Amino acid sequence: MSSTASTPQADSTSQPQRCEIPCVHCGLPTVCSSADDPTRVFCCGGCRQAYELIHGWGLDDYYAIRDRSGGSTGVFAKADASRYDCFDDDQYLGASAPRRGSDGSLSTELSVSGLHCAACAWLIENVAGRTRGWHLARVRLNRHTVQIVFDPEQIKLSEIAHLIGKLGYTLSPLTTEPVDRFRQENRRLLMQIAAAGFCAANAMWIAIALYAGDASGVASEHRLFLRIAAAVLGVATVAFPGRTFFVSALAALRNWTPHMDLPVALGLSVGTIVGLVNAISGSGEVYFDSLAMLVFLLLIGRWIQFRQQHRAASAVDLLLRITPQHARLIDKDSADAPARWVMVNSLTAGQVIRVNVSESIPVDGRIVEGETMVDRSLLTGESVPVEASVGDGVTAGTVNLSRPITVRVEAIGSDSRIGRVMESVEAAMAQRTPIVQLADRIGGVFVVVVTLLAVIAFAAWARHGIDLATAHATSLLIVACPCALALATPLAIAVSLGRAAKRKILIRDGDVLQQLSGRGTVWFDKTGTLTEGRPRAELVYGPTEALQMAAAIERECCHPIADAILREADRLDLAPPAQVDAIELEMGGISGRCEGSRVDVGNETFLRRQGAVPSTEILDQTQRCLENQTTPVIVAIDGQAIAVLAIADPIKRDAKSTVDRIRRSGWGVGILSGDHRELVDKVSRRVGIDPQNALGGLSPEDKLKQVTADGAGPVVMIGDGANDAAALAAADVGIAVRGGAEVSLQAAPVFVASGTLESVADLVDASRRTNHLIRTTFAVSLAYNVVAVVLAMLGFISPLVAAVLMPISSVSVLSLTLAWPTFADQAE
Repeated sequence: MSSTASTPQADSTSQPQRCEIPCVHCGLPTVCSSADDPTRVFCCGGCRQAYELIHGWGLDDYYAIRDRSGGSTGVFAKADASRYDCFDDDQYLGASAPRRGSDGSLSTELSVSGLHCAACAWLIENVAGRTRGWHLARVRLNRHTVQIVFDPEQIKLSEIAHLIGKLGYTLSPLTTEPVDRFRQENRRLLMQIAAAGFCAANAMWIAIALYAGDASGVASEHRLFLRIAAAVLGVATVAFPGRTFFVSALAALRNWTPHMDLPVALGLSVGTIVGLVNAISGSGEVYFDSLAMLVFLLLIGRWIQFRQQHRAASAVDLLLRITPQHARLIDKDSADAPARWVMVNSLTAGQVIRVNVSESIPVDGRIVEGETMVDRSLLTGESVPVEASVGDGVTAGTVNLSRPITVRVEAIGSDSRIGRVMESVEAAMAQRTPIVQLADRIGGVFVVVVTLLAVIAFAAWARHGIDLATAHATSLLIVACPCALALATPLAIAVSLGRAAKRKILIRDGDVLQQLSGRGTVWFDKTGTLTEGRPRAELVYGPTEALQMAAAIERECCHPIADAILREADRLDLAPPAQVDAIELEMGGISGRCEGSRVDVGNETFLRRQGAVPSTEILDQTQRCLENQTTPVIVAIDGQAIAVLAIADPIKRDAKSTVDRIRRSGWGVGILSGDHRELVDKVSRRVGIDPQNALGGLSPEDKLKQVTADGAGPVVMIGDGANDAAALAAADVGIAVRGGAEVSLQAAPVFVASGTLESVADLVDASRRTNHLIRTTFAVSLAYNVVAVVLAMLGFISPLVAAVLMPISSVSVLSLTLAWPTFADQAE
């Protein structure tokens, strides 16, 4: 090796040497003269321009942060000023950049291409404060977006976009395409895995042929051909699919930070160099089959980790899922003109829209015409709809149930109440902690120790020859490869997640298992979680004919109480009358004619308004319903009240047993509900929860405050409606049960698809067993590496034996994980 390094010495004085030095800005290799300043080498003019801008703003810390996070700037994107002219269009600014304050500043959110790590976000955010008129830049890495606040009188949005473009990032109008970006990255990783798998499989076949040739004999020219073929496959695997490990390792070396990829990169490098030398010389072993398989397995681990980290949906996506995107705009200047469909994001405060029956309300506003019943369960969790008339406020995401209404717009999109809740969801998602903190800490120490031991082994064996020293150092790096250490935790988590999925417990984040293995506080929502979430009717007084006629006219109504009455009539096999007509929906009830008789169904106020004054006996029955925390519905035939129905939301059969199991596991248990306090107290007593820990009448914001206020141990929120979205995301673990709105399922990392609360208690027990499994597999892997390293340093393990032993740790961890009883009823 030393003689090879000295061969060009004779020409060194005649002309400058050519050498490869990474670009200062993007890190890509560039050919330069040895006379050039190595701290000022660029691969292109774009990188030079970006570097000069960053240096001129005094933001040189960007490069240190980039290296520390293991990121890279990547290929520089050429900035074209004209491509951003559309950002200055008045129509675009009016729709996408609403006024932020009295100073006239505008705020908008744009998609960003080219973000790689925290350093990219740091750079963009710090440039804002150094540019006149650009007040704020807030980057969200998980969504690949940037929020920009600027003064249009001092700087144009296109100028800001062009300035960011000079740094190598491309801005575009915000769309609903984060899923497409995720698919592109997912496709890239899968292609790397496919390439590594192809090379590894073929390298293994070549290795089998070589081993067979060693045993039975093979022609030298055939042996050389097979060794060269294996070298080509091995080098291709290391250079292309395996490049990601070298990028992280180089960043760790530049920043003097231990990284799990460092010994991987060292082992791949040494193994590749030694294998190439041996392949060309025709003597010694080649390790390209083991190297290719190692890259293949580690890339699979990277892909699993990537899938776990990109499950969270953005606030914009969630908002699009639960609120309408179109509205009927009424022209105030021409009252006779028909309403026309417009995009909701084009509406402004003060405009008037119409909302028909059964439609979701698309904006926050106030009713200016009409009266109706509004289903607010999506937002507040209340199981019973509420009355709303002229002057009452309505919110986006709620449903108009009974009559068309006209609403004056007050807020839309992210400025609406549901929009603010969704922003809280996004903020909470962005603050989630890493899954494998323990593995990272131990892995960092392991990396340093293995690297130092490899150097010591090389130095100790160097006196016996460089080839022998290289062989033993390579053996140590290969046999002590931290793949088992790196995969022990995610493998145990992945197996537990799969077993949970078989039980219809879908878990989005592996952190859940670690959090649930501890002790803390579990908060239950009431409606739809501890209760069925679907009102049930019961005839408590009067003839069944009254229920039959009530169900007949309720068939024309879109209302949860009507649905409960219909289901009760169907349960009792009450056939609907043949003649039903003249249905009239009014506040608090419904009226109609059934086989010639007038039928009124509703509350006491509604019945009195219809002239059907309830008798003392009927009033006693309604009072008894209220005392039992049920909603009374009176049925009147031809002006005479004759029956009372009790509407209740029954408690789930497994609610009490689940609460008892969770409490026995050491968790504190409570209720957070939007329903009335009296009803919450009753439910808490029936399921065995202390009424002092049962809080009722809470808004979504109140639930969020309560969840974030708890500081003793992990906080678990179990909810069912969109009103719980912020609390589900802010909790250490959010669990959505069946029947919840889609926004809750996106915000919560756990979805119990089976709808049984017993599954929640099963998950808590399984989390504790999984945590024990992680500790056990980590100990097994660590013990294997300690024994293997000692034997390798003593010279008892050759590179060939190391290549054979390397998978043993992973196989042992895999076998132990598959055999471990994560769930008590496990039957694999």
